[in-house]
Amino acid sequence: MLTETRPPRQRIASPVLWALTSGITGVVANVLLVLSFLLGQPFGVNGPLAQAGQDFMWLGSANDVVIIVQFVTFIPVALAVRRWLPPARSVRLATAAAIVAMVVVAILQLLLVAGILEFDVQVVLVVATFLVVYAWVIAVSSTGHRSGTLLRSVTRFGLLLGVSFPVGLVIAAAGLLFPGGSPAQLAFVIPGVAIAAIGWLGLPVWPLVLARLVFSKTPSRLSNEEAVP
Repeated sequence: MLTETRPPRQRIASPVLWALTSGITGVVANVLLVLSFLLGQPFGVNGPLAQAGQDFMWLGSANDVVIIVQFVTFIPVALAVRRWLPPARSVRLATAAAIVAMVVVAILQLLLVAGILEFDVQVVLVVATFLVVYAWVIAVSSTGHRSGTLLRSVTRFGLLLGVSFPVGLVIAAAGLLFPGGSPAQLAFVIPGVAIAAIGWLGLPVWPLVLARLVFSKTPSRLSNEEAVP
């Protein structure tokens, strides 16, 4: 039986607004990213397509700016979700690491926008930092699942999302062991990249799920009965 607490309405509304802002801006960033790849040809293409793509290069820049907002507003979400979880040491450590990672992502994006950091360097650092954020999603989801303080639908989605990006990267990286362009390499790289891309694009859904199914309720209303399958 969970201890009943009744935080003021503003304490509930605040994380909901932060989570909605982070999730919505993340979705916008994803749309800009996809359009940038489809229209802007970010990796360069020879011929008429290259010329046409120049008109859409702003999509990539807009994506970089929106990601800053996404991760800055993600920080209060990470802090708030702890109120719906038991005071486990693993959650505290994962939350602290995730907040540092979110700050680092925002800084890296700022450096990219300012032209101080090259994209080839920045994207590697961002991917490495993202792994910390996904580890936090796994930690929160597994703790909420075991303790029954979060709905099973929330924890199952979080666990699936949390493993998708790192697992996709591992599968894609395994393809590098084979000759470039070989069928064996493509058999790993293509599904690996696809899984990692799904995880990457799915990250903004996590704060939206928290806003809808967690932050909209007081901790006392997430009863054990709601948490069981």
